[in-house]
Amino acid sequence: MDDALHGLCQPLTVLQCRLAMGELIGGQDAMRTAIAEALVECTRVNLAVSLMREMLQHELQKDRDGQERTR
Repeated sequence: MDDALHGLCQPLTVLQCRLAMGELIGGQDAMRTAIAEALVECTRVNLAVSLMREMLQHELQKDRDGQERTR
């Protein structure tokens, strides 16, 4: 699961970068607004995935610590 969550971050980061480039190049106000809003959403999704990854790593470490104590 950790690999899957990590795998989600990369395409979201690429999407975020491409939208940022589109925002710089774009000329229409509506497009710029849509791109700006999409960037905010990409950031939110990326943060959520990062948080899930941290939570998973914390749980895995707790499991490892518990297994070491039972040895």
